[in-house]
Amino acid sequence: MTVVRIVLICLAAALMCAMLRFARPEMAMAISLSVSLIALLMTADAIQAVFGEMELLIGMARMDAGNTRLVARAVGISIIAELGVQICQDAEQSALAGRIRLAARLTMLAMALPLAREIAESLSLLWQ
Repeated sequence: MTVVRIVLICLAAALMCAMLRFARPEMAMAISLSVSLIALLMTADAIQAVFGEMELLIGMARMDAGNTRLVARAVGISIIAELGVQICQDAEQSALAGRIRLAARLTMLAMALPLAREIAESLSLLWQ
């Protein structure tokens, strides 16, 4: 039911933003940002469940807790970056949205390289 509530809230906000966009564009942007943050906060339980499952999977793979933090940070960066991209696109700033995407991808790649090295080392031990 959370998804239904989020959809209804976002649809109502979209209608308000559409009505305000020409007369008060700054108010439309403020409403869009506020509702986006509210929707994100409403998904906190789902995000916690995802992190719990990821911890289980990482534990089953016998990887250290640092990897759990790594995955959690990557998910957080992904969510924040997507929110920023959508806000920039709403403000018709597609170039800025592209820079956010690029920065998020490069940051996550840099974060994932130690994990990729660890996986490669584990695989090389299996083949020896």
